[in-house]
Amino acid sequence: MAYEISVNLEYMFHEAGERLEDRIAAAAAAGFAKAEMFTTAGRDLASLGRALGDHGVALISVLADPRTRLIERDTHAAFRDLFRQAAEDALVLGCNRVVVGSGPGVPYMKRAMQLDIVAEAVAGIVPIAQELGVTAMLEPVNTRVDHPGVLFSQTIDAVNVIKAVNSPNVRLLYDLYHSVVEGENPAEQVAQHIGLIEHVQIADAPGRGEPGSGAIDWAAMLGLLRGAGYAGAIGVECNPTVPSTAGALEYIRELAASI
Repeated sequence: MAYEISVNLEYMFHEAGERLEDRIAAAAAAGFAKAEMFTTAGRDLASLGRALGDHGVALISVLADPRTRLIERDTHAAFRDLFRQAAEDALVLGCNRVVVGSGPGVPYMKRAMQLDIVAEAVAGIVPIAQELGVTAMLEPVNTRVDHPGVLFSQTIDAVNVIKAVNSPNVRLLYDLYHSVVEGENPAEQVAQHIGLIEHVQIADAPGRGEPGSGAIDWAAMLGLLRGAGYAGAIGVECNPTVPSTAGALEYIRELAASI
């Protein structure tokens, strides 16, 4: 079965304009039926919902604000409120996945202690996720290029928190681009953690351009995901290097259809 591509509306289809509604229309016109976005805060949910429905596009993830410093316990109550709002907004848009980041780490506390405190914060949103029927996806992101100072910089950081929380409502978002930039071997990461992976995102490296613009062997990467048993969508979260997003994604869409 071919992999379906999901497009991030914040990074791509800028040629359609600033409104996500117009980017949804452009994505649908280009043949994409799955999409992702960042925060719902300040967005017109009714308008977005109409655009998704009118164009037959399914939203598969939204983002809870990743800047909260979860290693500080006095942020945890606000984080629970933030997650609930993001989850409720997601459901309005027909989506049941909320991406959760760790926020920044600090140099004055041992890493294991920081991860323990973040695990407390994530455990605090489990009852909300269970109540609403949503999945929190913990996302490690690279600290070398894109997110200096972030705590979840390695896949194992998020995995350790997921295992500590031990809930089916808390799973892993594995972003292959971030993993490669951090110097990880995707074959090792996928093999070790496939049972926890809820969703996969990609971009090429170096540069975070569309797949095919950098040095990653995408036939090999999609092959290892297929071999490990991953059957979900492939979320592309890249900065297109050409004016047409549809043109930029042609290579990976054709490859995904053939794996």
